[in-house]
Amino acid sequence: MKITLDTPIIELYRHNIAKLTSAMSRKLAVALATPAAKTNVDAVTVEDLLNYFPARYEDRSNFLSIDQIEPGMEAAVELYVRNSGGVQVGKSRARNKPPLFIFEITGGDLQRQHKPVTVKWFVSGKGASDIVNWYRDRFPRGTRLVAYGLWDEDNRGQLFLKIAKPEEIEILPPAGADTDAFGLLSNVAESEPGAIATGLPTPRSAIRNPQSDEDEGDLDPALATIHTGRVPIYRKLGPFQTKRLREIFHNVIADLDMGSIADEMPADLLERHKLIPRSQALAELHFPAEGTSVADYEMFRSPAQQRLIFDEFFWLSFAMQLLRGERQKEPKGTVIEIGDATKERLKNILPFTLTRAQKKVVGEIFADLKSDAPMNRLIQGDVGSGKTIVAFLAMFAAMENSYQTALMAPTEILAEQHFRNAQKIFDGTGYQIEMLIGSTKVAEKRRIYAALASGDVHMIIGTHAIIQDKVEFDRLGLAVIDEQHRFGVMQRAQIKAAGKNPDILVMTATPIPRSLAMTVYGDLDVSIIDELPARPHADQDRRLRRRQTRRRLSRHRTRDKARPPGVCRLSAYRGIRQDRPKSRDRDVRRPASASLPAIYCWTASRPNETCRERRDHA
Repeated sequence: MKITLDTPIIELYRHNIAKLTSAMSRKLAVALATPAAKTNVDAVTVEDLLNYFPARYEDRSNFLSIDQIEPGMEAAVELYVRNSGGVQVGKSRARNKPPLFIFEITGGDLQRQHKPVTVKWFVSGKGASDIVNWYRDRFPRGTRLVAYGLWDEDNRGQLFLKIAKPEEIEILPPAGADTDAFGLLSNVAESEPGAIATGLPTPRSAIRNPQSDEDEGDLDPALATIHTGRVPIYRKLGPFQTKRLREIFHNVIADLDMGSIADEMPADLLERHKLIPRSQALAELHFPAEGTSVADYEMFRSPAQQRLIFDEFFWLSFAMQLLRGERQKEPKGTVIEIGDATKERLKNILPFTLTRAQKKVVGEIFADLKSDAPMNRLIQGDVGSGKTIVAFLAMFAAMENSYQTALMAPTEILAEQHFRNAQKIFDGTGYQIEMLIGSTKVAEKRRIYAALASGDVHMIIGTHAIIQDKVEFDRLGLAVIDEQHRFGVMQRAQIKAAGKNPDILVMTATPIPRSLAMTVYGDLDVSIIDELPARPHADQDRRLRRRQTRRRLSRHRTRDKARPPGVCRLSAYRGIRQDRPKSRDRDVRRPASASLPAIYCWTASRPNETCRERRDHA
């Protein structure tokens, strides 16, 4: 019976998946529960397993011979073991430290035409000696294997491969019983026909790996091939290493009923965007198909990845549009009127003239404030484009209608900056502005809590402290969130719940393409400030810099005239350096101009020299 996407992980052992036992199936389900965001282990299914994607891929499909390897090359090489063993190092280590071994495999080609190479790794721990013995039995003389990694060359000119995980060395089935790799068959007595079944000793079938809970078992030729092509590399999942996960995924996909995988995308949509079926995408994402490039998978350009990426954005956009429709149906608790008197007061508090883009965004915000549907708008603009002043104008319009406003920033420094700017802009308007951050003193917090609840505070600026349970608003009409990407959906919902469905205005300086913004922020209306305001007083700044420069040069000229004897003036900007005999008073720089700032240093080698003599020496 084939498995489906709904098959529980704890039942995989019943389907003989990669020799999993009941205990190991449960361990796999427990390890998958966290990535799958599930608390019930019994609810973890095969679909959750297939959604555990590889971290990267390695191309081990093309084996290189030993003579083709060069230092610094990352390649897969087919080797035959000549000898293997471990050497203990660091015997002078402290008694409380576990022993340390270096296990080495010396291998060569079948015909012994080239110089052998070495594959080595460290083995440490209390049971290091037992692990070394296990590795020696696992890699006996004549074993055929594939070693992949970054090759290097030692001082003797011998190539070696230093690896961190010896489990990534793939043991291949023997080339054939008639292939006597290193004279093994000639040493086998006729009375022991089962000693070498296929031209190789098989001691590992009866040995347990000291580092694993599972028996290694005999070599499986069907599974050996999945470790030597375009190989997926997984992050460790519970007790399962990447090689073991690769075997599990291979068996699951082989026994999976592809017809049971429903494709919810319309056929014409798949054809229009040239997307492959979902079942094929799930299989090829774990084991790339022939003809595909590993580079495409690394850049997320493979057909399998493109299909799943399209699915995620499609359903995210679909969910956002549903939320948008539901939001439009919600009754608005505040309606802000913007009359001529309010517009006149807005002009009076503006410290400068708005740009064309700012005026456009302000008009869109005012239209939302006056509408019956609650506002949920995103303002996007570069740093310095004037997003804050636009938000302040919206908050002023709300306060003119007797509503409270709140501005939440991600950091205390940014909140303090907004607070200072608000005090300058709204000075003289009669509105009470307070700041509430985490470092605010307890007594001050209590006073602000009471003022917010009574309506005495018209504008509150702060951090996450604004959305605490202790904070209660009397009549919150508009909430502004700065740096939208620093807050989650829950924080936005919390500040929205602080009032009776108030208007929400969020700001971000992160450049987001409009198509992506419509997808990720599908429940928000997007306004873009694409114009930077002109720098005020630019001409005055240039004239001021020139005047300051002239004053500095005048001070330097006065200082030159008043310098004491025996001090030579060296230009700080440019000068002429000539080749002279090395001496502490000869290798100096002559001033290029008397009007430039200078560095003064003593250059006299004899106290009775005159200043002119010293300059002549220089």
